[in-house]
This record gives sequence, structure tokens and C-alpha cells, in this order.
Amino acid sequence: MQLALIGVGLIGGSAALAMKQKGIFTAVRGFDLSAESLQKALSMGVIDVACGSIEEAVRGADAVLVAVPVLAMKACFEALAPALSEHAYITDVGSTRCGVIAAARAALGEKFANYAPVHPIAGGEMPGVEFAREDLFEDARAISTPAQGMSDAAVGFWEKVWEKVGSIVVRLTPEDHDLTFAQVSHLPHLLSYVMVKSILREEDYDRRLSFAGAGFRDFTRIAASSPRMWTDICMANREAVLDALTAFESDLASAHELVQRGNAKELYALFERASQARRHLFEHRNRGK
Repeated sequence: MQLALIGVGLIGGSAALAMKQKGIFTAVRGFDLSAESLQKALSMGVIDVACGSIEEAVRGADAVLVAVPVLAMKACFEALAPALSEHAYITDVGSTRCGVIAAARAALGEKFANYAPVHPIAGGEMPGVEFAREDLFEDARAISTPAQGMSDAAVGFWEKVWEKVGSIVVRLTPEDHDLTFAQVSHLPHLLSYVMVKSILREEDYDRRLSFAGAGFRDFTRIAASSPRMWTDICMANREAVLDALTAFESDLASAHELVQRGNAKELYALFERASQARRHLFEHRNRGK
């Protein structure tokens, strides 16, 4: 089987490597707006053929994986739709669902039945195909979001693909997906960027950053991620991100008041509850492996 990969960054590149390594696809045709990224992907063996357009990459492919920033997906779907073979399965790995699914539905027409998106919960702090690796998705969750109009065959095909590369497939509705990931992914990235920005306001920010220990490095690790990708995600999932941000601002204001009043007892209770929940998260995951 032949895969068309649209977008050869970290996630798309890692997916192509993993899917080839597992024998799901024997050849990958790739397209990216960056000629440099495309050549890197070719030299790394992520793709076997570098194409000059989306249409060229998609034509004759058995399956298509779209791995571009979410606000660029609408244009990608519109470009690839005419070149799709009748039976080609289509997916994307976007971090938001409702808007992307609506864009796919509008652009693909009758071929929407062959579309089924899956969002792999994996990545790294550094963007770019040069950081792609075939084991990125092992033991990671992959969120399938079936919706009306998607065929069982398409949903089943892509769920099996992600299972074969080592992912744990979980189904959510598109709406539940976007609300959940606004809280556990999109908001944390926003906060990480803002935390670094708060240091940059100081004239001697480089000196201050030189003293950063493990706590600051861990908290802000994801601020090294792709600014373009995360700007698109926050805009595409704006309402859910705003709801999560409003709730966080309320909690932050409460913590501010506790510190201001010197209320160590309640501040400790806040820390203790959060600490137990965070430890339980990893205890639960380790038991599940």
C-alpha cells in the first residue's frame, strides 16, 4: 500500500516512519511547503518520493495522512479532494476536532465517508522532521473521533493502523475531545509560553534564565514547540481554550489571595490535593503498562 503524507514535520514524519517499519505501507509520497523539510524527510527515509504538490502526492495513493497546522487543513482537503482515488482512506492528526471535521466534510463531499481522523497524544518539545522517530507512538494514546458520515471501514482502518504502531486507541466524541484537550494540552502550552514571556520582560532576562533549575525547565519545556502549530490550535479551539483559561484565572486568583493573606493552611491543602492527583496520574499509567 502507498501512503501520501501531507506535512512532513515531527508527527507526520514519525507516523510515516512507524507505519513503514510495521509494514503497513511499503512506500510514502510526501509533500510539504518547506522544500528543506521535504529534502530532509527524503534523506532520512521518512518519504520515498518528494512531490511538488498535494495533488501529485495524493494521486494514486491508497491512503492519505494530513499532518499540517489545523488552520491549514481546510485548504489541504480542498486541494487533495479532486486527486483522491475513489477508495483511498483519509485521516489527519490534528489536535482539534470539531472545526477540522467540518472542514473535511465540506471539502471532501462524497469522499468524506472514507475519512476518519485520529489524534495521537505524542510529540516532543522540538518541532521538525529531523526529530522524527518511529517509536514515538508506542504506549501512547491515540484519540479516534468517529462522526456522522464516516464509514465504519474508514474508522476501523485507521484505528487498526494506530494500534499496529503501538498506540492505545481511545474513542471520544469530537466535542468531548476539544473540551478535554483544551484543559490538558492546549492551556498548558499557552501557560508555558506565557511563563517564559514573563521572564523576557526583565532587562536582564538572559541572566535570570541562566539560573533556571529543573522546575522551570520542566514547566516550560513545551514552550520550545512550534509557535505556528500552537497558535493555530488555540485559534481553532478558541471557545474551549477560553473556558479553560477563565477557570484557571479564577483558581490562580484564589491562590494569589491565599499567599497575600498568608493563609498557609489552605495553601498547603491546595498543594496537597494537586500533588496527590499528579502522583496518581503516573501511578495509574504505570499500572496500566
